[in-house]
Amino acid sequence: MRFELNGHEVHASTGGRDHKDGQEYLIFLHGAGSSHLVWSQQSRSFAYAGYNVLAVDFPGHNLSGGDLLPTVEEQANWVVSVMDHLGIEKATLVGHSQGGLVCLEMGSKSADRVEKIIFVATAGAIPVNDMLISTAETKEGRAKSSMTAWGLGPDAHHFENTVPGFSHVGMGLRTMDLNPEGAVANDLKACAGFDGGLEKAASISCPTMCVLAGKDKMTPVKFGRKLADALPNNTLHVLADAGHTIPGERPHELNALMRDFLKG
Repeated sequence: MRFELNGHEVHASTGGRDHKDGQEYLIFLHGAGSSHLVWSQQSRSFAYAGYNVLAVDFPGHNLSGGDLLPTVEEQANWVVSVMDHLGIEKATLVGHSQGGLVCLEMGSKSADRVEKIIFVATAGAIPVNDMLISTAETKEGRAKSSMTAWGLGPDAHHFENTVPGFSHVGMGLRTMDLNPEGAVANDLKACAGFDGGLEKAASISCPTMCVLAGKDKMTPVKFGRKLADALPNNTLHVLADAGHTIPGERPHELNALMRDFLKG
């Protein structure tokens, strides 16, 4: 799906199905330096299961135009603008990593627009090493390689996964390369600048679910557990052997957990 918002083209995957009246909306929000492609194993599955799917590219990422949004707060406001433009009154949000921070912001500031939230491999705060930000600003390719290596669990590095013939390393690098220069540094700084996440989590009353990765090097599971503890109406699942990139590494497990949560 392509549409114009604030003078710039926006791209969002619908999972290959047109939206229908009466179906629940799922809005998928990607992480730092990524795009809608991280949700390739979820968007089509849920679109064909009877949901209206919207896996967006944030401004300045992959197929969406416009300027990069430098803060999580601005990213959250942009998602609300997308909902307004498309006439979506309320939606369930699914956020991976930085996308989870956007979910926190929306859940606390735009609660009337949020049905449920699914947090994937994220936390109430995502501290970012200053050296990684500096590398992203001056040697972007090296930062992408480091993030891809750290983001994948051991099974994904050895091609032992549930997507036959799929190279997680190659896909991770290619997905980041499809973004314009500067997107990685922008997103890392947005994560580093986000504050008050646990307090915002405590104010969220809608049903939530946290799906965390036991071998997550980008957002260690101990930080994700703090988020889970702060959410008043939360269900927690930890995929012990998964790395940070749960949507691609463990699609069957994640999709099954999502289906159960959405039905509940």
